[in-house]
Amino acid sequence: MTRRKNNAPVDEMLQRFIELSLTQHEALLYLETGPYNRAYMKIKKLVEELEARPGDQRHALIELFDHDNPQVRLNAAKHAHPLSPDKAIQIFQSIIDAKALPQDVYAKDVLSFLMHGPRFGRR
Repeated sequence: MTRRKNNAPVDEMLQRFIELSLTQHEALLYLETGPYNRAYMKIKKLVEELEARPGDQRHALIELFDHDNPQVRLNAAKHAHPLSPDKAIQIFQSIIDAKALPQDVYAKDVLSFLMHGPRFGRR
């Protein structure tokens, strides 16, 4: 099976990233696991494509750190964290501080993981 390469410009990929993140946001509000998971897999593929492009185009996700929607910010920070850890951590903290439910729960988990490592399987 050959993988189709995405030849879309980065700005179009960012727009798709936003659309998929908004789909996740709505799915979270209505407790719809299927749409959330489908959007998650599409975001994952999109981010992999950005990373594979020359110069690791995940840097473009940093533009979304100021987006109005907390799910967009959360997803952008999660995937851009390796390239901009301090800014991503600020985004996670801002989501927590704003009590942006349900995203603040995930942001707390991410910060805990970054500070303490995985919680399970450690003794």
